[in-house]
Amino acid sequence: MDWNQHLNQYCERTSAAFWSEPFNAVSNAAFIIAALIALQFWQNARSNAKKTHSTQTSAQDNAALVLIVLLATIGIGSFLFHTFATFWSMLADVIPIAIFMLVYFYLATCRYMGANLLISLSATLLFLGVMAFGPGLFEGVLGSTAGYVPALLAILLFAGLTHRKNRQTSGALLVAGVVFAVSMSFRIADAPICHILPIGTHSLWHSLNAIVLLILIRAFIRFKTY
Repeated sequence: MDWNQHLNQYCERTSAAFWSEPFNAVSNAAFIIAALIALQFWQNARSNAKKTHSTQTSAQDNAALVLIVLLATIGIGSFLFHTFATFWSMLADVIPIAIFMLVYFYLATCRYMGANLLISLSATLLFLGVMAFGPGLFEGVLGSTAGYVPALLAILLFAGLTHRKNRQTSGALLVAGVVFAVSMSFRIADAPICHILPIGTHSLWHSLNAIVLLILIRAFIRFKTY
């Protein structure tokens, strides 16, 4: 395996040069900005919990901090891929995304559904199987974007499951799902409209995804049971 094999997967890239995808590369700053905003939400929640002597773990749970770190890592990994554009940088891009999806699914099962450790782990393993084999059902229509269909369905699933328990969380997840669907459409459109828009639309995928992940993390931080 050639770890330095050059990959040309996006409309904006026209050569192997480091800055051949300037919009795709720079747009990853959105993930870092989103991580900083999420960190502020997390710090404010912890501060408020201490002031009110709240026993709500949702405001104090360091699991949210793990999600924030993963969010920043996604931005870094994606920047590496859209600059180096090699096989190793592709792994730096996709692995943090996959980890975030699995971690959030596990935490959502625990927190939103109140499931115990065994059920949460079992559900997450099932979700991993869907991530691995489910996209094949949609590749003919969505191409490589099919890999994100399980994440979209999971977001909408949790939005539905939390509707009665916590409508604020359900609403936030629904908004995240809608924005993610729009984001996926821009990823799909990148190659087909390349002859019209040489910079492509992949940078919009980055920007909107940063918003999606910020909404998901904020919903997790603010979640309470009533």
